[in-house]
Amino acid sequence: MSTGDQGRRMIWFTRGVTVALILVCNGLIVFGWWMSGLNLEVALSKPEIYDVSSHYCVKVKWMEVVGVDRPMKVCTEWLDLADPSGNTHTIREGHALTVGVDGTLHYEEQRNEDFRLIGLVLFVMVVIGAGMWAKHSLIARYARRLQRLNGPAL
Repeated sequence: MSTGDQGRRMIWFTRGVTVALILVCNGLIVFGWWMSGLNLEVALSKPEIYDVSSHYCVKVKWMEVVGVDRPMKVCTEWLDLADPSGNTHTIREGHALTVGVDGTLHYEEQRNEDFRLIGLVLFVMVVIGAGMWAKHSLIARYARRLQRLNGPAL
């Protein structure tokens, strides 16, 4: 086998391994995202809760809040004084609220979403690292195989 033929084979093998690993690694990442149950809309958005110092309350509603034994008044619609559009902001419907240690309201599932996001980022880093290691190992192994087929150098 000539050196040029060996080089062409290495190029095609490298391209094939690269495309295959891109597909496999992306599939693993999407599968991991699906398995985590992560809602990116919730995890990446800033949780909007009424703030007395910079918002003007428009609508109040009695709601069940985790950590409080009876329903309490919660501002469910407000104007953000820093928002020039004048649109009203609302709390997320169907999401449980909880009282924090400092007495402020928070979404109960926000902390879980944050941990899921951290876990997903770590999983993506592991998949990318394993993909890079696999590509390097497969290409080095194929190069050794081509060297053996080519025979000892004279």
